[in-house]
Amino acid sequence: MNPKKRAEEILKKFEVSAAPVLVEDIAAKLGAKITYEPFEGKGDVSGMLLRDKDRTVIGINSAHANVRQRFSIAHEIGHLVMHNGAFFVDQTVRFNRDNMSSLAIDPREIEANGFAAELLMPESLVTSAVRKRMAKKANLPAAVLASELAQEFQVSTQAMEFRLTNLGII
Repeated sequence: MNPKKRAEEILKKFEVSAAPVLVEDIAAKLGAKITYEPFEGKGDVSGMLLRDKDRTVIGINSAHANVRQRFSIAHEIGHLVMHNGAFFVDQTVRFNRDNMSSLAIDPREIEANGFAAELLMPESLVTSAVRKRMAKKANLPAAVLASELAQEFQVSTQAMEFRLTNLGII
């Protein structure tokens, strides 16, 4: 399944037209309950999805920064809407410039990462925000642009830099 197309469908269905995307609301509208707990143990677990015939629960590591939690929620929503399976446990995602997470080798994890980026930073909203900023200051440094947009979209600066690179903006 195409993560970009699926994220666009979700954004349209729930009439999302401004940043930041309220991923907690989207999860609730999809019937998922979000729980926040400090995950301990081996590895750096950022989130998990548990679903059975009676319930859907997204578990989020409360020890992580808010922007990391938002990405984890979006990632788990990606599993929810794109993948079959009762249980997904996801370790912290690291971004590389080659459009692959250094920890994601499973195609479903790569798809969920792509979905999360598309959901949190929709191309149309990002490009619109870039145009507005460039109209005010044409020579805005890329680092400043990424930082400002990261705040607006409530994502990490690294995630926004990655997104802007993938969109060919920087």
